[in-house]
Amino acid sequence: MNKPRNSKIAAPAQRMKPVALDQQAQHAVWLSAARAAERVGVHPRTIKRWIQGGNLPATRTPSPKGMGHLRVRLGDLEALMARGTLR
Repeated sequence: MNKPRNSKIAAPAQRMKPVALDQQAQHAVWLSAARAAERVGVHPRTIKRWIQGGNLPATRTPSPKGMGHLRVRLGDLEALMARGTLR
């Protein structure tokens, strides 16, 4: 019985699922983790840690396997940076 190398990574069924977006969210500017990281000057893994830690809301794009790409709303990213509690 092999144990996963990194037990902190959730199983596919437990990972974040795409959510239905409200009307306002559909017109928002969405950024990938890489673009969000470029915008605030951190590594994309840092953005993913903020998402996993609950500091930055995110969603996933729809995909057949349910594991779409992470997307962060620009307004949420700017609000997080304005609070200045992370870095």
